[in-house]
Formats: sequence, C-alpha cells, structure tokens
Amino acid sequence: MRKIILLIFLFNFCFKPSIISGQTKPYDVLIRSGKIYLQNRQYEKAKEMFEEAVSQRPEDPDGNFYLAITLISLGDYLNAARYLLVPVNDNNYLKKIQKDENYKLTCWSSLIEASQNYLANNKSDSALIYAKGALILDPERPFNYTLLSQIYANLKMFDSLYVLAQNMISKDANSPQGYSLLGSYYLAKEDYDNALNSFENSIRNYERKISEEKDKLAELLKLKEEKEKVIKKLLNYQSEKKIKEFESYLKDSLKFRSGIEKVAQLVLEISSLNQEYTQNLLRVGLIQMQKKKEKEAVNTFKKLWEVDEKNYDALFYLGANYYTLSLYDSCRITFENLISLILRWPTEEEKLKIKDLITDTSLNYLELPSQFSPYLYYLTKDNSLSILAPERLENVYMILGGAYAQLAKLENKPTYYDSAIKYFEKIILINPKNLDAYQNLAVVYRDKGDRETARKYLEKKMKLEKELK
Repeated sequence: MRKIILLIFLFNFCFKPSIISGQTKPYDVLIRSGKIYLQNRQYEKAKEMFEEAVSQRPEDPDGNFYLAITLISLGDYLNAARYLLVPVNDNNYLKKIQKDENYKLTCWSSLIEASQNYLANNKSDSALIYAKGALILDPERPFNYTLLSQIYANLKMFDSLYVLAQNMISKDANSPQGYSLLGSYYLAKEDYDNALNSFENSIRNYERKISEEKDKLAELLKLKEEKEKVIKKLLNYQSEKKIKEFESYLKDSLKFRSGIEKVAQLVLEISSLNQEYTQNLLRVGLIQMQKKKEKEAVNTFKKLWEVDEKNYDALFYLGANYYTLSLYDSCRITFENLISLILRWPTEEEKLKIKDLITDTSLNYLELPSQFSPYLYYLTKDNSLSILAPERLENVYMILGGAYAQLAKLENKPTYYDSAIKYFEKIILINPKNLDAYQNLAVVYRDKGDRETARKYLEKKMKLEKELK
C-alpha cells in the first residue's frame, strides 16, 4: 500500500548510475530472473538482468518496460522514461499497461518528469517526445495538455496547438483542456480577445470538473460536513509530499482504511485540475491587464489568491493593479502581506550553511541549493531569504515605495516618506545599478524637504548613467 501511495506522490528523484552486467544469458531467462528479483525487491540485481535483456533486444517492449519499472523503484524516473518509450509506442503492450492503474500512473509520472526536465533545460524537442508519450499513455490527465501547450509554444508549433485544441473540443464541447489549448494558441498569436474568451470558457469548465471530482472524493470518504476543509488538508499533504501524514489523517482522523490508493489518485486528479485552473486564472488576469481592464483584473487576481494561497503571482499582480487604479493603501497592504510571506531572516544554523556557500563577498544575492526550499535566494546585503527572484523583488519594492510616497502626499503622513525611502534603498541593496531607485529617492527626499540629500541621489544617478553608457 505504501509503495502505491509513494509512486503517486513522488515526482523528483535522485539519479543513480546504471550497472551493466557482463554475463550473457538467454533473453527469456534474463526476463524471468529479473522479474523474480523485482518481486523480491532486489532492484539492483533486477536492473542487471533487464539491462542485459534490453542490450540483446533493444526494441522488445517487455524488457524495456521492466527495466523502466525497476529504475523507477530505484528512484530514477528520468532514466526510466527513456525505456518507457518503447512499450508505450507498442499498441498491444500499451493496452497492458493501461489496464493496471498503478503501472499507468507510475509510467505517466516518469514520462512527465522527463519532459519537464528537458523543458527546464531548453530542450523542447526532447521534451515533446516524452510529453507525447505521456499523452498516449493517459490522455485523461489534464497536465498533459498544459505541458504540450508550453512545448508547442516554445517550438512555435502553433498549428499543432490549434489542431490539438479543436480535436479535443470536437470530442467534448465542454473540454476545459481544449479551451485552455485554444487560449494558448490565440495568446501566441496575440489575439487577446479570442484568447480571453477561450480561457474564460476553460475556467468555467474547470470549475465544473473540479466540483465533480470533489464530490466523488467526498462520497468515497463519506464526508457530510467540512468537505472543503478535509479536501484542502489532503491536497496540502499531497503537494508537500507528506505521505505518512496523508495516510495517518485518513486512517486516524477520518477512520478510512480501505481504498487509500483510490483516494490518493482522486486527490492527485483534483490537484492537477487545480493547477490548470489557477494557471488559466493567471492568464485571464494578465490579458485583462494587457487590455487595460484593471478593475476586472483585480477581481480575477483576488479569486486566484482565494483558491491558491501560495500563488504569490496573484498577490503581486493584485498589488500592481491597485497601484494603477490609484488605490495606494490597498496596494500597500497587499505588498506588505506579500513581503511577509516571501521573506524571512535565516536561522543561526542556516547562516552557517550560507556562509560556506559564499565564495564572492561582493555578490548582492546568492542562489540557494534545494535544501533551503521554498526559499531560492539569499539577499547578502539585506540578510534575508527570499522565495521570489531578486529581479521580481525589485519590482515589489519599487511599487510599494511608490505607494508609500503617494500616500505621504495624499494623506499628509510624513512618516510614509521614510517607508518609501526604506524600500527604494532595499532595491539598491539588490541592484546598485537600478537608476529608477536613485531617481525615486531623489524625488522622495525633495518632497520630504531634504533637498541636499535629494541632490546627492540625483548626482549618483547621473554618474551611474555615464558609467553604464
């Protein structure tokens, strides 16, 4: 049972190099021996058998499939995906995999992992191969279409994107994925009206689909009250990969013991649908901004934040739209909230680890290893950990400083000038070459009545402009 849940939850694994056996045995013997080792969880020995079998018959789906399953059992999803392409593209063998839900989900996860890895490394051609394999294996998974739309857009294969979208809509007039792909097509073509219409259709259909899946889960768990609260908790365990807590919550709190793997699959399905749904909300909000519909964008980003409290893009764009609408106090409150969520001081233990990572003391920020997740950067001059990239943080400080400066004038609150100065100075700690920060500091000090300091910042800006030419 635990293995099934583990396979459903995990997407990132450590790489372990292959060991190729030098022994030569008949193919059938290698397959039988490998299966016995696999069944007994002797994965390294199983790997040796299946690797030798594949070396004898590279195109045989059986050897490739079991080698892939063994590699997955060892945590090597990326390497496993290479071998899965053979059985997935064999129609008869594909049907065998699809009949077993656990195998199907495990293999799909491996192919998706490989595709995302190639996409992240700007190898969209390779990413497309594995994304297509995942689509063939399990066409019902919403994430297939999210991934394909990104890859097609990267490769500028807009016609393929359009054909795929139309095929899906022709099969299901309410297909959320179909309208999502169609929106991506129009967005790539900069046809914002049709893109907006398509994404809004997709959002409505995702809301319906998510509601249906939640009802299925509630029925399975026999939930009568607090349905949303329970499902949210399960989704959090899933997203944070807390397998033990997930099982314990089901068994101890909900008194649910039989069919945990089915619950895990439904939770994963809802999570996948939610990802698509929130991504399309973000797209709609950005298109509304593009079309100067800031009031509509505010409502969209509010909705996005309500359904995904870890979507910091929602708060950023919400605050930015408040500023555009001259709702400076709402902007201030939103960005102060955002900063409280994305920044924190490092612990003493973390400081020691970070100290060992710093090889250049002149750096303004440091990219952190995965052990600091979700914090991705250390701001060396400000001694803080950040979830957002420094360039994005500059934008937050710039708008927030501007909001404080506007409020200082409009509401006659001189202390707000000091807050504006604080945030503009923080920009310089991240990027000493940000000309706008020096300009804004000069303006704020002038408005505050300190013309001498204003002049100094203006001179710094002019000097920097010459250096940057």
